Amino acid sequence: MFDSGRQNYHGSATAQRGVSYIVGMVQHIPWSRVTGFSAALLALIATGIVLKNLSGILIPFVLAGFFSILFKPFVQTLRSKGVPMVICLLLVLLISGTALWVVYVIVAAGIEAFQQRSLYYSQQLQSVIASLNEAISPMLRRAKIKTITWGDIVSAERVTSFATSQLTAMFTVLSDGFMVLLYLVFMLLGHEAFPAKVRAAFPDERGTMVLALFRTLNTKVRKYLIVKTGFNLLNGFITWIILEMFGVDFAPLIGLLAFIFHYIPNIGSIISTLIPSLLFLLQTRDIAQVALLTAILTVAHNIIGNTIEPKVMGDRLDLSPVVVLFSLIFWGWMWGIVGMVLSIPIMAVTKALLGSVDSTRPLAILMGAGEPPAVDLQEPAAS
Repeated sequence: MFDSGRQNYHGSATAQRGVSYIVGMVQHIPWSRVTGFSAALLALIATGIVLKNLSGILIPFVLAGFFSILFKPFVQTLRSKGVPMVICLLLVLLISGTALWVVYVIVAAGIEAFQQRSLYYSQQLQSVIASLNEAISPMLRRAKIKTITWGDIVSAERVTSFATSQLTAMFTVLSDGFMVLLYLVFMLLGHEAFPAKVRAAFPDERGTMVLALFRTLNTKVRKYLIVKTGFNLLNGFITWIILEMFGVDFAPLIGLLAFIFHYIPNIGSIISTLIPSLLFLLQTRDIAQVALLTAILTVAHNIIGNTIEPKVMGDRLDLSPVVVLFSLIFWGWMWGIVGMVLSIPIMAVTKALLGSVDSTRPLAILMGAGEPPAVDLQEPAAS
């Protein structure tokens, strides 16, 4: 009986010590940090919802922002020579509007041609699927594996619908070109007064730091866009010439797609090779010619993208490969192909902004591709 009482006493004492330990842990939790983390998480979720739902407004705005970065030196040069701002804006609208119009015409002509030839390619795809079933089904039966019905997985209707929807989405983005140009005009109009506004908002040395940050950011992004666009134009032109030599359908449209897809890191050149190769396979059913086309495109894209371009561009934006992959997936999910194209410049801007704030600078360091700055861990010598 006494043993039972002692056991109950020790059990209750142990329980009290456990409760006291838990209470102590709760009391020592830095609730300010928990609250701050929760607020940041909620703000991040809210930002994602806004970016997703307002993509129709934000995509033209972001495109105009990058266009303004490209055109600012041009406008500043003209203004330094006494050219009125109105003339500068008219020249910018003429250049950018002509570029958008050319892209618009190529995409519109490609969509029209694709719709006219969609029945032919649908029949060709059905024939390829039937041949694939005939070739694979006996091997699957011998291996006692359930036969795969490829027509249910890759049907002609699904492929045609997917291709049409993607081209239509690109056409819709180009239709918003007026909004892009409108945003661009107002951004260029306000760039001259921007330094004075920053100094008025931050009268101390913070104003100088903010202006220095924006100058560095503009310079890095501008150099990246100029070099990348130049090499992408070369890739698109070479792809178009090669496809014309082989007689591939929709060669101008595929050349334009090669130009756009090469903005997408790592997988852009693969997509730019697979699309014309698969299309040529459906068009001719000639395996040898398709293999030759694929080999030529692969060599051309690799010489430009993996040999010449890295030597000229270097590592201008200093982004980790993991960050590049994550941004590609995230912005592709947010804004589709346009988001994938803009993913690298957007993450470069984000990294620069994080690096300008002391509390978020560790995140910017983790996002970088190079070696982190050396930290002296030795204690200072006693004076």
